[in-house]
Amino acid sequence: MAREAGNEEDEPEAKRHKVDESTVATADTVDAVAVSEDQEIKRVKRIRGRRGILSSFIEFPMDVVVEIFTLLDPTDPPNLARTTKEFRGILMTRSLAFVWKESRRHVEGLSIRTLEVFNRTICLSEGLPDLPRDLSEPQYANLCFSRHCHECLASPVSIIFWSARKRLCKKCIKADFIIGPSQHNSTFRDEICLYMKNLVPSYQKPPRGPVPPRRGTVFFLNPKYREWYEQKYKEMKEKDAHAKLCIAWAAARAADRKDKIDNVRQQRYDAIVERLTALGWGEEIPWDFYDDELVNQPRKLTDRIWKNIEAPLMALLHAKIIADRRTLAARVYNEFRETLPPDAVYPPTIDVLLTEQFRAIIEDTPVHPQEKLTEESFAVALLSLPELSAAWRRRKDAELVEIMKKSKPDAVEADLHLASTFFACSAGPNPGPIGYPRILVHAPATNFRYGVWDHGSLQSTLKLEAWNGGGHIIFHEQAKHNARSVLEACGLDPDVTTRTKMDELNPALQCLNCHDTRNRLRMRWSQAGNHLHYYRHFPGSWKCLDLDEERLLEARERQDFETFSGRTPHYCCKICGDSCQMSFDKLKAHLEAEHGISDSITFEQHVAYHLDASVEERHPRPIWWKPSKQAVETRST
Repeated sequence: MAREAGNEEDEPEAKRHKVDESTVATADTVDAVAVSEDQEIKRVKRIRGRRGILSSFIEFPMDVVVEIFTLLDPTDPPNLARTTKEFRGILMTRSLAFVWKESRRHVEGLSIRTLEVFNRTICLSEGLPDLPRDLSEPQYANLCFSRHCHECLASPVSIIFWSARKRLCKKCIKADFIIGPSQHNSTFRDEICLYMKNLVPSYQKPPRGPVPPRRGTVFFLNPKYREWYEQKYKEMKEKDAHAKLCIAWAAARAADRKDKIDNVRQQRYDAIVERLTALGWGEEIPWDFYDDELVNQPRKLTDRIWKNIEAPLMALLHAKIIADRRTLAARVYNEFRETLPPDAVYPPTIDVLLTEQFRAIIEDTPVHPQEKLTEESFAVALLSLPELSAAWRRRKDAELVEIMKKSKPDAVEADLHLASTFFACSAGPNPGPIGYPRILVHAPATNFRYGVWDHGSLQSTLKLEAWNGGGHIIFHEQAKHNARSVLEACGLDPDVTTRTKMDELNPALQCLNCHDTRNRLRMRWSQAGNHLHYYRHFPGSWKCLDLDEERLLEARERQDFETFSGRTPHYCCKICGDSCQMSFDKLKAHLEAEHGISDSITFEQHVAYHLDASVEERHPRPIWWKPSKQAVETRST
């Protein structure tokens, strides 16, 4: 209420605030405070203005408001109806139902397409189906375009049961539907329930276990019940028909949205590739570059975004070039190693690439699109391999001696060459005895351990590790005792007999644990220790064959060679003299194609084993020998 002018001087004087002298401001501080207060007032006014936009919208003329509402997207009316009571009162008026209908018409047209679902071809219809008779416009919009569960309001939820007119989360599905074995319990076995289920929304889920039989019979004797049932059944059929149209529309809408998102992703990828190509990068862009999280995004590439992702993408390409160089170096070294004799001991790939000679070429060469490495780039490093290999072997021999000392404290380097020295690699399946120097080139000793190395490391690039990087090499104590029993059966001293000496003698033995009056198991010394390991004959019992028995065994071994086959690629061509490994069948094809040898193939002249070839893959294998009747009678007397 305005005050009258005559009463102004009767008003009591306003109390003055007490001001402390220490807080009295100077003119400069007053100006500064005034400026800050003006800024605060302006800031507050901006916030109030922004908050008042929606409320002031209601004050517009109703015809203007309605006209604006008709231009909204179909997702907007449900959201606006949940903002304020005023908006809800306007939008929920029956006379404004056409607003919802007009906004529903703004759904973008969808192209007609087909979709394969459970081996059935479904034609996806064009456009959103019309309003069903059992729903109002707000209910239909809420079903089609809202993102929350109709029961617990959880968001986002994309599962819609169109015939039930509900959008439900997974938790509420179990509460609203009878699923699983419960739909076959005793309550639902009666025929009345089997009829009634046709009148309610449902979805199919394969039952687990046998379905119980029906019980009872229902006859529609009451005409009113029959009429009611047919009416409800017709309504349910109408809902199901409309639901099928909605399912087709939703699938087409999802497919169109996916196409649009994929199109934006592709445009972003093309724009990034174009910019990188302008900077000189082209062939260096990896094939999986599209899947990188910085590239595979449904956002248009702008100058600001490019400024933010340029450095990480450059780092990605830098890592790609380093990885390509490592792969090239590994290929060069592996090709060089194939030119060596099959029994040559050379370090694994990772051990070589970790040396300074190779590391400097790979990592210190400037990373630039025009700076490309070739096989000739590693020529100087290859010349240093004999020296690198000798130094590597000395280190690994010392490491093996330390492993032996855990079981034999007085072990020395000379013990590595004993015929009774065996190791095992726990990285492979069923680790068997492995002799020296095969253990130095054993492939599982360089197995890659996932989750241990960084993504950009040399090990992760080649999926290999340095020799015994995982600490899998152990001394095989039982194999040592097995070998000693073989050597003692041959009349040799296990403490001084070397593996080289045993290979020269190549004695033949008979396992006394496996023989009977009808069969004898005979083998060479290299197979004997392996036989004890896999057949668990502890302790071993052997008999060394005499000259006559050994000659008979040699003849049998030549017979078995005619049917010998080895699928593991551990065989090399002795004529070529390299380490190119292949299966035995491929080796025979190689001998025929390259050297014209097909009929007279022998192990002594044409076949060599790779150093890492297992004993099981080597010829001759153990032979079951059936002695003659005369020999059996002679032994019995």
